[in-house]
Amino acid sequence: MDRLRRVDFGLLYTLQMLGHISVTMVFSLLPSVGRTAGIPDTLIVLTQALSAIAWIVVGGFWTRMAARRGRKVVILIGALGLFLACLMTGGAIWIAVEHLVPPLAGLAIMMVGRSLNGGVGLAGTPASQSYIIERVTRERRTVMLARLASAQAIGTVIGPAVAPFLTHMPGVGLAGPMLVVSGLVLVMVPFLFLLPADAPMPANELAQAAPVAAMREPVWRMPAMRAFLIYSTIVALAVLGTIQSVGFLIIDALRLDPENAQPWIGRAIAAGALATLTVQLVVIPLVRPSPRTMMIGAPLISIAGLALLSAHPGYGLIVAGVMIANAGFALARPGVATAASYLVGVERQTEVAGSLMSTASVATVLGPVLAVSLYGIWRPFPYLALIVLLAGACAIALRHRYDESTEPVRDGMIADETAPLA
Repeated sequence: MDRLRRVDFGLLYTLQMLGHISVTMVFSLLPSVGRTAGIPDTLIVLTQALSAIAWIVVGGFWTRMAARRGRKVVILIGALGLFLACLMTGGAIWIAVEHLVPPLAGLAIMMVGRSLNGGVGLAGTPASQSYIIERVTRERRTVMLARLASAQAIGTVIGPAVAPFLTHMPGVGLAGPMLVVSGLVLVMVPFLFLLPADAPMPANELAQAAPVAAMREPVWRMPAMRAFLIYSTIVALAVLGTIQSVGFLIIDALRLDPENAQPWIGRAIAAGALATLTVQLVVIPLVRPSPRTMMIGAPLISIAGLALLSAHPGYGLIVAGVMIANAGFALARPGVATAASYLVGVERQTEVAGSLMSTASVATVLGPVLAVSLYGIWRPFPYLALIVLLAGACAIALRHRYDESTEPVRDGMIADETAPLA
């Protein structure tokens, strides 16, 4: 029986949405911030890479804390970290574009802010997913995870849509969007204390479980989980590479200066997010495809969108390509998250969610830098490279066949390490 109240889901949903608003605002602002402040394109995208590196380094710590102290504690810490990260990022953007410090000094401060986002602000994401999985039935897991993922899509719609207006705030300019988000997160923090506390594992059970945990293999070493992690890494590379490079593509295709191109960039990213939102809130709940079906179909749809972006398109086709690509990405994320969640019992869901999130962090380190670097060599290059990678992801999903009639592993039981994609 479900134990997740609507108000609790709403709080977690809003937190995820604000977190992704901040991320997409950063992606949308980086081309303009970099070129206004005089920071090279490749260096400016490194700010998000440091955020990802910080999560890779400390993500395991938050997973262990969630087991010891409960997921609610980690969610609260993550919200506070998100507030401080947005505040520092906004401040760094302001002093950089106002040329109050040298460009590289402004970049360094911005990198500290984004590192704080990755090291602390992201802590609540896997904890929220695990918090929800623990409180819903297996039959509703795919739909609920898709709904939670739609918070990112809504954030992607809102972020680029409102960022151009917030950049005209008196006295702060391009820093306005991040400063506004930091204020909204701060307002929300007290409401997160209303979440029912999930009981952490008692001290005596922790002591008994420690030897078992030491002998138990990490989830990333399970053969089936490795396939999920490779698949998730490819999808994350494609998502981030597309979002980051498309801003430069629009600037060059429209032949506009960065400031005048900003609204067009925001509209394109928001259109892609609307496609994501439609898939995750409408298509998946209505059709209820299996996780494996989503994992197979998602790369094929995204390949079609990336093919449009590689064809030297005008603005209309750029928007169409972004929307089609994002429709595929929207299927891939809940598909792989749900399939991976079936491999283990409830007690290890935070570990699974954290491992999948680490793949996104790795992609954040590599995806934008590689995409922008390849874009500098030849405009279609990043999209053609992503098409090849997504074809590999589709092959991974196709290769892992399974019996459609097989019942999923029951909650609380560890699946066989060779369990197929479910």
